[in-house]
Amino acid sequence: MLDAVLTFVGTFLLTLFASIMLFAGVETYSGGPIEPAIFRKALAVLIPVVSLAVAFLRTRRARKPQANGETVPSREQARRAAEAARSRPAKGPARDFAADLAAEFQAQAKRSDDAHKARIRAHVERQAPLTGDADRAAVALAARACLAIRHVFPPRHPQRLLSFLGGVPLAPAEALDWPMIHNREGLLEPLTFMGQIDLGALPDGPARSLLPGQGYLYFFAPMSGNFDRSADHFVVRHVAAKAGKDWGPQHNPGMLEPIDGVADARYRYPWLNWHDKPEKAYPRSYPRIEIELGWLDDVGEVEEGDADAADGFPWEVARARRRRQLVDFHGAPVASDPILSWYGKPLDRLWIPFDGFPTNRRTAEILLGFVKSYIKEETIAIKAALDPLPAASEEQERARLSALLDRYVQFDREHWQAFTLATSGGISPGKPLDEAQRGGILALLEQLHAGALPEAVAKRAHMHKQLPMALNEWISTAAIEGAEAALADPEGGGQVPEHIVAAIRYRHSVLRDRFSENGEYAQHQMLGHGDVIQVAAEEMAHEYILLLQLRPDDALGWHMGDYGALQYWIHPADLAARRFENTVLTFESH
Repeated sequence: MLDAVLTFVGTFLLTLFASIMLFAGVETYSGGPIEPAIFRKALAVLIPVVSLAVAFLRTRRARKPQANGETVPSREQARRAAEAARSRPAKGPARDFAADLAAEFQAQAKRSDDAHKARIRAHVERQAPLTGDADRAAVALAARACLAIRHVFPPRHPQRLLSFLGGVPLAPAEALDWPMIHNREGLLEPLTFMGQIDLGALPDGPARSLLPGQGYLYFFAPMSGNFDRSADHFVVRHVAAKAGKDWGPQHNPGMLEPIDGVADARYRYPWLNWHDKPEKAYPRSYPRIEIELGWLDDVGEVEEGDADAADGFPWEVARARRRRQLVDFHGAPVASDPILSWYGKPLDRLWIPFDGFPTNRRTAEILLGFVKSYIKEETIAIKAALDPLPAASEEQERARLSALLDRYVQFDREHWQAFTLATSGGISPGKPLDEAQRGGILALLEQLHAGALPEAVAKRAHMHKQLPMALNEWISTAAIEGAEAALADPEGGGQVPEHIVAAIRYRHSVLRDRFSENGEYAQHQMLGHGDVIQVAAEEMAHEYILLLQLRPDDALGWHMGDYGALQYWIHPADLAARRFENTVLTFESH
């Protein structure tokens, strides 16, 4: 009986280890995680069954008569046999089957990883197709017109378009191969999703025949900054199927890094730095914004017989034509409205940007996150100043710093109920605050403005980052983000006054003040001529087609370096054969 129990326990542990290593090997080979529920169920059934079976067979074998009719040896015979075995010379150490099994799975994982690297290297080093006459004709056709892209603003509800920027892909679960590339540390990391285009919804136009009539294009980019140039070759996926009931949001298959990387995220999302592990709280995807596309033709040369030929020099007439096209599609230029800017707002009283502020959970999350992050920074600075002080000397300074620390701890305790709103907890960001929640936040802000917290100890590069001056910047950020969240919520439109919606429109507009002044603008587009940032647009334009261009976008939080561009290029032969995986990404900034 004891032998059976020991056999069961040993087999149980060995099977558990082997199962975990097996599932880990499958995940490494497939490039994606196994569903946790399925994993647990499989282990719960597999391990006890195998353990019981081995123990049962071991017990039966021990009791089974020998083939020659002799019975199983007695205990005395077994003891003598054991002593005889000990007296024989050792044959060497016994094999560690668990270690052998682990080594085999590690070797299998390495072989799979090496094979993936080899596929990436082969794809990056592939030879581009030769450019023939038909390819040059396709390049010329693609350059004659572009599909300009504009935001749908204010957002329509329900949101029903399958062309959008940001968010997460909408696709069938098994059809979308999310690009995963080895980063500089040699680890597989998913690329960041940038947007998708519904090819079936594209309007007819001059170069429409170059693109598939149906299907969806998914665009990715190495935005975390952890990759080398090999990641520029795995940026587009194509799903030819029509949207159906099995479609839905497809979240990334692995550990996606924060937008723009952890180092920059602390400055981009400072209201999240209060978390114990802020790198896990930073967003992994951009806000989702639906888009519409429309054709803008190349204005071409100005001929003498043209109706507007006498309106100026040919280049002036051509520029005026282009401006009319842009205004017809994007709408009139939008001027910046400083109503939500913190600059120049009053410091002698608490600034409230509009009636009903703070409006919703997104507003509360940002406002209270700023406060908690500030308290965390000050607490860390005070503790750092206390540590090197000798116990016997500097008693006055130690007492002063300890008193400051007590005030921060006390403030945090007094407002614990309001601070619970610093995390969304899965609640919709656009959900309105009730009057008690609004009142609690406003009371907290009033106390901060009145000097409830002591003087700053942490060193900051700018004075306006310290209280109470920092309040206006916090309120500005929360007002803008809260208004965006309200408009994106089907029931949140009533939270934002019309004049605030008009001010937010500037963030979504292609044509702005600079367009009115000097004709300058930056638009997202498919096909056409790419914007010349450095050299890529000129070098690629001879043999490649601009599949998509993405430019800086305030509403999406796209900075593109210093006013740069992401440009996706595809060879005409690859486009004709629908080999979208051969698209090449260039990224340049000023």
